Amino acid sequence: MTGASSGIGAATARLLAARGMRVLVNYLRSSTAAEGVVADIEAAGGRAMAVQADVRDPVAVERMIEQAEAAWGGIDVLVHNALTPYVIKPFQDMTWEELGGKLDDEMRAAFAVTKAVLPAMTEQGWGRIIYLGTGLSRRPAKA
Repeated sequence: MTGASSGIGAATARLLAARGMRVLVNYLRSSTAAEGVVADIEAAGGRAMAVQADVRDPVAVERMIEQAEAAWGGIDVLVHNALTPYVIKPFQDMTWEELGGKLDDEMRAAFAVTKAVLPAMTEQGWGRIIYLGTGLSRRPAKA
C-alpha cells in the first residue's frame, strides 16, 4: 500500500491487516511512522513490512515490488494512496507550477505503481487496484 505511514493510508493498512491481508507499508520519508504502523499490525496478529520508495520513480517502485515478491510471492491488491503535498493558498494566488506539479507527480505515481503490478496480476488472471483520494483538495488543511 502506497502512502501508508500516516493518516488515511495508515488506517487503511491496519484495516486490511485486520482482515487477514499481508500489508506492505510504503513510505517516502518517515521510517519511524511506517515502522509504527508495522508494529501496530504485528501486535494485532497481522503481517506487514515497511518499504521506503518514492512511488513517482519507476525504478524505486520496481525495487519495492521485488521486495514484496521476495517476501510474499507477489501482490494481489494494490492500494495507491500516496499524495503529493501542495501549497496551501487561494487558487487565484496559485501558479501552474504549484498545481501542475502536484497533478503531474500524482499521475506519474499512479502510472508507475499500476504499471509495476499489472503484469503479474494479468498473468495470474486476477488482482485488485484501488486508488484513494482526499477531500483536502477541496478544503485543504492549514500547514
